[in-house]
Amino acid sequence: MLLRYSVSNFKSIGNNIEFSMLPSEDTSDDRFLIEIDTVVGKWKVLKRGAFFGPNASGKTSFVQSLAYARDYIVKGPKNYAVNKVNQFAGNIKSLDGVTSFQFLIYIDKQVYNYGFSLDRSYVHEEWLAILNSSGTFDLLFDRKTTSKLSTRITIFDAYAKSKSVERGLADLLTKSIKSEQADQLFLYKLYENASTHAGIVLSWFKKLQIIYPNTKFQAPPIKIQQDEQFGKFLSEKLHSLDTGVDRVSTTENILDLSDFEEKYNIPSEVIHEIEEIQNGMISLNGKFYIFKEGIKRKITLIQMKFEHSLNRKKVNFDIDDESDGTQRLLDLLPILFRLDNNSHNIYIVDELDRSLHTKLTQYLVNSIGDVSYNNQFLFTTHDVNLLSLKNFRQDEIWFIEKNKNGETRLKPFSDFDIINEENILKDYLAGRFGAVPVIKEGI
Repeated sequence: MLLRYSVSNFKSIGNNIEFSMLPSEDTSDDRFLIEIDTVVGKWKVLKRGAFFGPNASGKTSFVQSLAYARDYIVKGPKNYAVNKVNQFAGNIKSLDGVTSFQFLIYIDKQVYNYGFSLDRSYVHEEWLAILNSSGTFDLLFDRKTTSKLSTRITIFDAYAKSKSVERGLADLLTKSIKSEQADQLFLYKLYENASTHAGIVLSWFKKLQIIYPNTKFQAPPIKIQQDEQFGKFLSEKLHSLDTGVDRVSTTENILDLSDFEEKYNIPSEVIHEIEEIQNGMISLNGKFYIFKEGIKRKITLIQMKFEHSLNRKKVNFDIDDESDGTQRLLDLLPILFRLDNNSHNIYIVDELDRSLHTKLTQYLVNSIGDVSYNNQFLFTTHDVNLLSLKNFRQDEIWFIEKNKNGETRLKPFSDFDIINEENILKDYLAGRFGAVPVIKEGI
């Protein structure tokens, strides 16, 4: 679970901002809380976080900072998906050209503090610490790299007992980061060599699922074919949410590779790769293609079909024929299915309300809040109709805006005194809490 996150010098984020999933102390509202067991006793943690703010305030930058940190940790700097860090364009001397990420996370009764800082060339600092029974943190390792790309890593006793095999291997790895590898994280080095702590922490980051407005749920036709309950779930939800869809199903067509290449204008190198790999799946324009060893020069096209009742007849449509709202629900409803199946994940959705009626957005938020499993759900939104203490605790709500220097800033709603809960939306639109667009007339 995510307990706290801070970031500085990333895109529209300049000086450090901090976000917390730990509830404010001055509330007795126990809705939407999860209780966790730690080495210092039970803690309460929030299940949800909602971010409100005007266009260009930095909501997406905040989500992208989480995605960048996750990808750097899980995939490494050499992976094509991880580009050089995009820093705040306005020069802030105190940041010295360095971007920092820090996470406080909870995994299997342990609380870890992990963070790293880097510029566009190398990792400056990195550390991993664990909460002890006295309520302080013990360092597991600490890493510093100088401007001359000399890296110094210290392994501490809390990591593993001295003279143990795991400690000996970790001590050996401290010398493995040379100047040409200064952009690599030591955590990943430990993970590659079966470190217990590194494996636990890296697995947590792999479960961090981020959904943008253009993110498509991977391989829904395959999932429907493999899991009858998933297909039934999608059908029931789409029908109950008044999309006009009665049932979701899949169809299969087997195509010759030559016809496939010509009909869909597939690059020849893709065809050669299919023939070489022999088993796999590719996605083109929302359609999924399966290729299997044993079916020579053939490829199977699997498509989703959406059944509607029109003039008392059953009619099937392709996904391209469905509305933007229905397609958006297809990206988000799998979250509810996973929650119902007792997962332990963190879902972060940018622009949750994109293409959705406010009642559908409210349904998703309330459904996720009602599920009792240990999942967390963060989202950004422009839908101010969600801004109500009937559906949220005050400390679940955050406001994002830019200051006079163009930096993204975060403000927890719990910092404000609320006199009349019925006037929250009115007060927000009037600018009492900030994070609303300022429209300049006559320009």
